[in-house]
Amino acid sequence: MAGNSVEEYQRLINRANEYHKQALWQEKLRLLQEALFICEEPAFPEADRRKQELLFDVAGIWRRLGQYDRAEKTLQQSLEAYASPTSSFRASVLGELGVMARHNNRYHEARDLFREQGRLAREEPSSIESEAEICRAIGNEGMTTYNLWQLSDPTDPTLLDAAFSQLQERITRAQDLQRHISKVDPRSKYLAMVQTWEIIAMDRLTLCYIAAGKTEAAVQIAEESQRKQSRQDPTVTAFSKFYYGNALWHDGQAEKALKQWNAPSGTCSAPMALCKEPGKEHNEHLQLMADAGVDFDTYDEQGFSALDHAVLSDSPHAREAIPIVEKALRSALQLTSKDVDKEILIRKQQAELRRQYRTIFQEHMRPVLRKKPSGAFNELRKIYARFISQDTKERRMFSRFHYMKFTDFVNHGELPISTSGLDKQFSDAMEETQKPKEDDFVIFISYRWIGGGNGPDDESGTQWHRIINAVEKFKKVNPHLDSDSLGLWLDYFCVDQLDGQEKERGVDALPLAVVQCNAMISLVDETYYERAWCAVEVMLMRAIVESYGLHQWWEDRDGSFEEGDTTHVLDVGNLKLTEEKSDRPKIDFLVRQSKLLGRDVV
Repeated sequence: MAGNSVEEYQRLINRANEYHKQALWQEKLRLLQEALFICEEPAFPEADRRKQELLFDVAGIWRRLGQYDRAEKTLQQSLEAYASPTSSFRASVLGELGVMARHNNRYHEARDLFREQGRLAREEPSSIESEAEICRAIGNEGMTTYNLWQLSDPTDPTLLDAAFSQLQERITRAQDLQRHISKVDPRSKYLAMVQTWEIIAMDRLTLCYIAAGKTEAAVQIAEESQRKQSRQDPTVTAFSKFYYGNALWHDGQAEKALKQWNAPSGTCSAPMALCKEPGKEHNEHLQLMADAGVDFDTYDEQGFSALDHAVLSDSPHAREAIPIVEKALRSALQLTSKDVDKEILIRKQQAELRRQYRTIFQEHMRPVLRKKPSGAFNELRKIYARFISQDTKERRMFSRFHYMKFTDFVNHGELPISTSGLDKQFSDAMEETQKPKEDDFVIFISYRWIGGGNGPDDESGTQWHRIINAVEKFKKVNPHLDSDSLGLWLDYFCVDQLDGQEKERGVDALPLAVVQCNAMISLVDETYYERAWCAVEVMLMRAIVESYGLHQWWEDRDGSFEEGDTTHVLDVGNLKLTEEKSDRPKIDFLVRQSKLLGRDVV
């Protein structure tokens, strides 16, 4: 058993390292958390040492997500996990603490931590690891020295000179290390790290040149940094583009600067990178770009905007960044929208929803999906019920998980509306000591509304009949199910159709409702895949089916009943909506959530 655990552990670490190269921090975090669970298994070899390393990596991710308090607590847990950490490891921890102190404007504390980091690394026998720590420490100390120069009054030229020297030393050390590692261990993880540290030092050196009035030199070194970019880490690339644009801006080349700062959707932009790691300094950079007219209304490769990243961080500096981002959005929207206030409100609500999705799905639901335990759907529904019942803020954002018994649906004789009184709500009131009961097997019904302005069905009850027939077919391919154990989720019934605010909460909860349903049946007709709402429901379920293998998705069409086609290309942006103006923002948002549900094949 231990051998299998070690193999699984190594698979998780290998995949986590791949995610690291792409700056997919949520994905890496998830895998590291799974690896931590393995470390808790009895007789797992070197569990404490491995746990210490994992917690250190987890802390680094929280720091990159702007969760500095959480990162510091995790670093403390890392130090306590193993009784005899090496000096190099303690140096690494001090380095992380120094980075967070600098982000929080505690510059003297940060400088002391970086100096101690370098001292500990120098005490170790010379190695790639110890030399890398020295390289990182001197560069971060250089940036802190620059920050102290900014605060000096009158300005102290010796501090700026020291910052120049320390950052240039980082560059030289990084270049020397790259040559050495390429010769002795070209597969070492430190090779990519020191390449990144060289680029970061070059970018930061531009600030020193600008401070010294040497803007042309700042542009030149920024251009050299651009030539060295691997483009693997989108955040590093975006930060680098900020510094390049900043050098151009201060050199009087505003148009070229804007080309660096703006980025098309699907790419991490400079504003997004700065919002990922909030701080006073980064907020000043954000203000510069906002005043320059940079477009803040784009989304990165994971579907997050600059506003999303600021809200997700939820730190004091991030909260200070939000008005800056909002002002930039307002300036841009005034050119295209008649109701700017409404557009801003929508984006802020969506950003807060993303934060709640991350909490409930990433941190609570996903571990259940990964483990696939007996009673998994019961557990998912309990998690959701507790989440929205324990916090009034979340309760206001999402509706409860509603469904109806299949037998009640049949007896009703038509598609029931939300006020029909047939609904069942999953409750977590069950005693913890009580044996879990898989209450109902719930099927999400995805269908096209065909009643025109009179509701989802026609006078003949076409969709009602189709649903019954499709469920009967589903029972044949799942013979262990009976009608009494079946529940149905369909929008007309489970999303409030009369109370506007409650309807919004039901739509916002759609991705989480899909997760809690055991299966989806798509009632496909000639125009099903032309409707945006149908397509987005499919995208959500398909992401879950492909990632975890716990759910089922079936298509009922032209008398056939087959498993859903995961190769079908869905271009939701060009599909039809009855209420285009009001529904398009919701559809675009839900498409982005489908990315959050997936990315989990290990």
